[in-house]
Amino acid sequence: GRPHPTGDDLRPTYLGHSIGRWEGDTLVIDSVGFNEKQWVRGSFPSTDQLHIIERISRPDLKTLVYEATIDDPGAYTKPWSGRWTISQTTASKWIEGGEMFEYICQDDGK
Repeated sequence: GRPHPTGDDLRPTYLGHSIGRWEGDTLVIDSVGFNEKQWVRGSFPSTDQLHIIERISRPDLKTLVYEATIDDPGAYTKPWSGRWTISQTTASKWIEGGEMFEYICQDDGK
């Protein structure tokens, strides 16, 4: 796949720069280039050194598994990880045949 931009080509933003690829049936998202306004999951501070690897898999028709590894040597002494399972029985707004809509966030109104 393509690499992340570097140097002046990598303009830090709130949501960073992400590259996705498939590893079998798992979507892997590699993100860098965050500005220091980002707080991981709204609670954990970060720096412009933040690097997130996300893995999204679907072990069965009604289950999504989300895993993330957070690496930010400017904020933490070592990388840390989390795993969340979302199933049709735990997601109150999961509607059979319904759509999941994207979340849009823009920096500086651009």
